[in-house]
Amino acid sequence: MSSSRRDSRDPRWVLLAVLLGSLSLALLAVSRLEIPRDRLSVGAVLVGTLLVVGTLALPALLFAGWQSGQE
Repeated sequence: MSSSRRDSRDPRWVLLAVLLGSLSLALLAVSRLEIPRDRLSVGAVLVGTLLVVGTLALPALLFAGWQSGQE
């Protein structure tokens, strides 16, 4: 039963949620955490990770929309 429920989700909405979530968390982290430019910190790693996730989710979202439009 759960597999049919999982298949009914549109991947574009999942990717959009990941993109919006990662970008909003990155903006929140940049505004709240101190990110020094001369050394590596937890805040810098967190912001970098969130930006990488957003960078990967955006093309995936575009390709998912393009692929669903082709079908």
